[in-house]
Amino acid sequence: MRIKRAQARSNLEKNAKNLIRIGMRIKFLISAIIAITFLACQPEGLIYQESKSLNGSWLAKDEAVFQIPVRESLSGVDLSLVLRNNEDYPFSNIYFFTEFTSPKGEKMLDTLEYQLAFPDGEWIGSGMGAIKQNTLIYKENITLKDTGIYQLKIKQAMRLNPLEGIEDISLLIQKEK
Repeated sequence: MRIKRAQARSNLEKNAKNLIRIGMRIKFLISAIIAITFLACQPEGLIYQESKSLNGSWLAKDEAVFQIPVRESLSGVDLSLVLRNNEDYPFSNIYFFTEFTSPKGEKMLDTLEYQLAFPDGEWIGSGMGAIKQNTLIYKENITLKDTGIYQLKIKQAMRLNPLEGIEDISLLIQKEK
């Protein structure tokens, strides 16, 4: 009887160790799949990416500020804005005021307009469900010749304050395609 109990206990311990090993392998496999998926989703030639959450509402006084470190001169780069809006966004377009400052303090001011919906009201952006994502070209094939910190400030320039329906805005810098 004692031998059977000892064997049963030994079998239970072996099974528990096997379950732990299997669980660790599953966790490793899931982590590897997530890492591969994340890397595969990165845009080709990505140099810089940062997002600013707006939580569905953007006040006119609030700026999305991006600090872009440049360690060596970069030529042939594209700067894109990635805007995510939800179904509460009341317009088919959006206006931005931008201020792009070089490490030497040179400023470039722009007023930009982007279309977010077709004339029939259908959203242009990609995505399933209530949130749509638009990649908006800001600057194409430019050279960031100075090393140091470049700064991009973006303000919404719409007539509503707060502007509802904007989830977040991101800046992407990548080698020209």
